[in-house]
Amino acid sequence: MHRAEVCVTLFDTTGRDGAQSMPRTNEFPIGSKVEIADTMARLGLGVIEAGFPATLPVNGHVGPTETEEVTEVADVVGSGQGYEVIEWMDHKMVASRERTPIIAGLCRVLPDEIDTTWSAIQAADHPRIHTFVSTEDNHREAKFGVDREQLIEMIKKGVSYARSISTGHPGATIEWSAEAASDTDEVYLERSIKTAVDAGANVVNLPNTVGGILPDEAQDRFRKYISWIMGINQDVTVSVHEHNDLGFAVANTSLFVAEAVEWVKTSGRSINIQLETTACGLGERAGNADIFPVVAGLAARSERSDVPIRWQFNPWLAVESGQKIMSVAELTVDRQNPVIGRDVMRHRSGIHSDGVLKGGPLLYAGVRATEYGHSDDAVHEDGRYQGKRGREAAHVANSTLL
Repeated sequence: MHRAEVCVTLFDTTGRDGAQSMPRTNEFPIGSKVEIADTMARLGLGVIEAGFPATLPVNGHVGPTETEEVTEVADVVGSGQGYEVIEWMDHKMVASRERTPIIAGLCRVLPDEIDTTWSAIQAADHPRIHTFVSTEDNHREAKFGVDREQLIEMIKKGVSYARSISTGHPGATIEWSAEAASDTDEVYLERSIKTAVDAGANVVNLPNTVGGILPDEAQDRFRKYISWIMGINQDVTVSVHEHNDLGFAVANTSLFVAEAVEWVKTSGRSINIQLETTACGLGERAGNADIFPVVAGLAARSERSDVPIRWQFNPWLAVESGQKIMSVAELTVDRQNPVIGRDVMRHRSGIHSDGVLKGGPLLYAGVRATEYGHSDDAVHEDGRYQGKRGREAAHVANSTLL
């Protein structure tokens, strides 16, 4: 008998949320979206959000527009080409397959923006219209000048329209996001969610847009989100999008997985969830949830969980992919970036080096570094705080490089 499980889709918004957050000197170059999307597809991400096609070009714009760049991603990365991905469950490889990723374009729940987005992505094998509107009162009033009832009607009409124009494409899906969901009145948010699902949304995304929710508050919210959506339609994918203003984006994303596990335990039914992330946590202000620690945490939770957790990812490409994405923006991966930073397997303390040399690299490591693309699981470096054994190991290592 098939066991109920948590099925995880990894969603990348490096080319949209990440791109729009970059300072002028580090903006992704025009024409680089295909490279970014291809890198994340090879890493194993199931959904690639390529951009915001309805973005208007600024005066003096030279080169392809955002619409044209997203179209190129749909044509090149999202059409026909299969990417080999590894499927994981219980921290074990269970399958290898070729898969063409979903290509998403973001738009507000406005018919003209939905039209522009659909035009940009419809050539993909699996196009997704990702439409959104803010449900939080201050956002709603400032950005749209409508009351709650009018916004409900906007959600209904926008999602229904996205569904109607894409219905002839067998691979098309609709995602709806409630911007600032974590700050929205809960009764009204539940009503908004029901409106979107009834109108045809396949995925409901609940963003922590301004990043102000603490982990315990987030976990309580996630429990409610899952209960609401599964009570309406258990085929809908529940998604979160966490910002890092208080430093909790990865932690909150992990707690969402924990709540999905709890729902499976209680209900005995499988659930589909989506984790929205970026490479190295790029994104507005303090950034988004970083894909690399999100996946490492997913693997750790899966290993300890009595509920199967299934996801797809190619971990050995992690270091290479992170470095490649950052280099597109003429940046480098921070040395202490979780999972892929160069210092995650380096030891400069005598106490730590001695322990690792005696007991193995995992004595002082949260992850096995080589599993994520590092060349070694432990590297010892000399310095002020290094001990005799660590200095000897560092000397031997340096000698082999000469």
